Amino acid sequence: MCQGFGLIVSKELKAYFMEPDNEGDCSHSDLLKRLGWKENNNIHLRDFVRIEFTDWQSESFRFDEENTLPGWVENNRDEIQNKCIHILNLCAPAWAEYEKVCNQARAEYEKVCNQARAEYEKVRAPAWAEYEKVRAPAWAEYEKVRAPAWAEYEKVCNQARAEYEKVRNQARAELINQFSKIEGYVPERNGVK
Repeated sequence: MCQGFGLIVSKELKAYFMEPDNEGDCSHSDLLKRLGWKENNNIHLRDFVRIEFTDWQSESFRFDEENTLPGWVENNRDEIQNKCIHILNLCAPAWAEYEKVCNQARAEYEKVCNQARAEYEKVRAPAWAEYEKVRAPAWAEYEKVRAPAWAEYEKVCNQARAEYEKVRNQARAELINQFSKIEGYVPERNGVK
């Protein structure tokens, strides 16, 4: 990803660029896709070079591949730089206007959100205080009824479980009795189930 405004210059000294993302950065890879060009991994046979202006100012001009520039770039360095600066100078005012509009919209957004947050806090604070005021007595009331209710629940469940186990044991004994009448049934012996 290019930092700031980016261009690609072909061996024919044609400069190509595209709009930046919302942060003001241009993607050389996306530009190559738009052009339908493939990345060329052979640094000596490259037919294009990547350029960027990291802060959208002409003074920040730089080649992305400064240490591996093809000969045709070295031979045309000034012409490439002048062409790119000319395009930057045409694009920079539009980017500055975009930033200005977005910054104003962002400031308005933050102002509205801050006001809404203040209103929320104004309403929340008394509601929380009211909650705190009733919470302690409500919790005490809950604790007062919870223990006896739980004791009653356990008493009823224990009685029901005892009745269930009594019926289940009788049914199991009947089941084993019925199975024992069928040939091939192997009964429990010496505690081995």
